[in-house]
Amino acid sequence: MLDPEIDAMFAGASWDPPLPDLASLPTLRRWMTETGRMLPAPEMEVEDHLADGVPVRLYRPRSQAQAPLPLLVFLHGGGWIQGDLETHDAPSRILADASGCAILAVGYRLAPEHPFPAPLDDCMTAYAWACGEADRLGLDGARIAIGGESAGANLAAAATLMLRDTGGHPPAFQFLVHPATDLTLDHCAFDAELKGMTRPFLEACIRPYVGDADIRDPRISPMWEPDLSALPSAIVYTVEVDPLRDDGEAYALRLAQAGNAVFVQRLPGLPHGFMFLPTTIASVRDAFDLLGGQVARYFNAG
Repeated sequence: MLDPEIDAMFAGASWDPPLPDLASLPTLRRWMTETGRMLPAPEMEVEDHLADGVPVRLYRPRSQAQAPLPLLVFLHGGGWIQGDLETHDAPSRILADASGCAILAVGYRLAPEHPFPAPLDDCMTAYAWACGEADRLGLDGARIAIGGESAGANLAAAATLMLRDTGGHPPAFQFLVHPATDLTLDHCAFDAELKGMTRPFLEACIRPYVGDADIRDPRISPMWEPDLSALPSAIVYTVEVDPLRDDGEAYALRLAQAGNAVFVQRLPGLPHGFMFLPTTIASVRDAFDLLGGQVARYFNAG
């Protein structure tokens, strides 16, 4: 059941998202941009960089005097087809403020213009750049983690698998917020549908990202990786009102069964995409505080 304040806000909304296609995509992207600009967010130190050609934005919370700061490379959501550094500026600021950690937002390329593996390649490039540039940026190179929300969490989970398999710099942990891990949607909880978050809508987001690739490729659907052992600790948050709820929890269970340390929690009353809601809503502000506090604890434990 949705938090009453969020339910009332959704009930008053007149916009019902069209199915993503070449004709409607400009409208979807414009809506996300306009919505993102209206979100309240704290002031802090912000730097734009190019990470070997990939645009990234580094956030340093003003309230945190400790140096060097740990860094969370955080990948935005948007169904692989929308979102950028501007649309998700507010969530990045809020997460940096709530965690007291530096956040590196990644402006990865989007489908359908750039299908798999381009978005994942950009995320891998940005993560490698952050590890290599940490000292120059005044960050703690021994405390770099990777995470994301929704499609971004899918990319973070896939990147974590690739880093294990390629011998890349292992992240301190992976931080997954309502992740999509099986793009066949076989693990989805469609009893928890949100307005607009239907199977046809999700499939219309997935198709342009996957393109001609195999949807069961673990770099696309991490749930299909047969060996999930020897991975960094995982923080997995799911939300009550979300078709992807059971997907994320099933992935957390598989990670634990493979011998990894896993923290998993379902947040009651919240919908998919809650990080893109205003923090003037108490339950959203509380959720950011919870997530930020957990990120800080994991960094400090390391």
